[in-house]
Amino acid sequence: MADIKAVEVSQKKNIRLNNTAVLFIILVVMFSVFSYVGRPFFFSKLNLIPMLNNLSFIGIVAAVLTMVMVSGEIDFSIGGNIGLTACLTALLLSRGLPGWLVVIIALAGGLAMGAFNGMLVTVVGVNSILATIGTMFIWRGIGYTLTNGESILAMNPVIDYIGRGFVFKVIPFPIVLLVVVFVITYVIMNLSKWGRSIYAIGANPLASYLSGINVKKIKFINFLLCGMTAALGGLILTSLSAVGMPQHGQGLELVIISAIILGGTMLGGGRGQILGTLAGVLILSVLYNFLTIMNIYYFYIQMVQGSVLILVVSAYEIRLAMAKRRI
Repeated sequence: MADIKAVEVSQKKNIRLNNTAVLFIILVVMFSVFSYVGRPFFFSKLNLIPMLNNLSFIGIVAAVLTMVMVSGEIDFSIGGNIGLTACLTALLLSRGLPGWLVVIIALAGGLAMGAFNGMLVTVVGVNSILATIGTMFIWRGIGYTLTNGESILAMNPVIDYIGRGFVFKVIPFPIVLLVVVFVITYVIMNLSKWGRSIYAIGANPLASYLSGINVKKIKFINFLLCGMTAALGGLILTSLSAVGMPQHGQGLELVIISAIILGGTMLGGGRGQILGTLAGVLILSVLYNFLTIMNIYYFYIQMVQGSVLILVVSAYEIRLAMAKRRI
């Protein structure tokens, strides 16, 4: 029996690996085609660096949100968190606070927003979809209140470096942050007891609880980290745009969740891969960048975003139905 179970686990890992490999093959094909069609600008430094910087804050949030979703929960408030962080950052800078202190306050604010979401879900018992949709509106509403709905200039050497700086004058700093977050998240999900607990909770929370796993604690920490990484994404976006405004991050939650589902994470929890999420983020970012440089109108791009979300969720449901049929 033990040998049979080991073979089943190995087969499941191979399936996940193959799915992720297919996504990266699709990415290579897309990039090759877009480089040819969009030549010479698509593959130029003028386009690649902004594209990498833009996908970095999406990827950073997606990495930790993957942990939340694998545990069987979801966080729709990340867009509102990004918007409020941008407003808070710009407002504090306008009051003369040093950049390093503003960064600390912004990240602490993200932790507080994540803690509030975690409390609603794990302590009060509110469904995570309803709880985080509610807090999404609250965070964005606070942002509008703080700024009176206006854009505030956010210029500071520390903030500028977060989104537009370079390491060794070559590597964009947001990409360094992206790699660090993905490496840490990969280690947690694949090489730690905490990661095994996240998968177990997503697959069967009651059995996990009965086996001694502190389900509420792990879910709370996941929401906590998700709030902090959303705030980090807000700092990067504020740096890239040089302004803080409540509209920042609007609609990004759907793009990020689409990328995670495209990467193979199941909405019901229990299954998902960080490398798959990375592939999903890269595919959607490259696609949207190509549409933008081809001068496709923004409302057409929104239609594409909605279509991608529907296609991704439909593919997820088909995979789920096929898996149940095999059982």
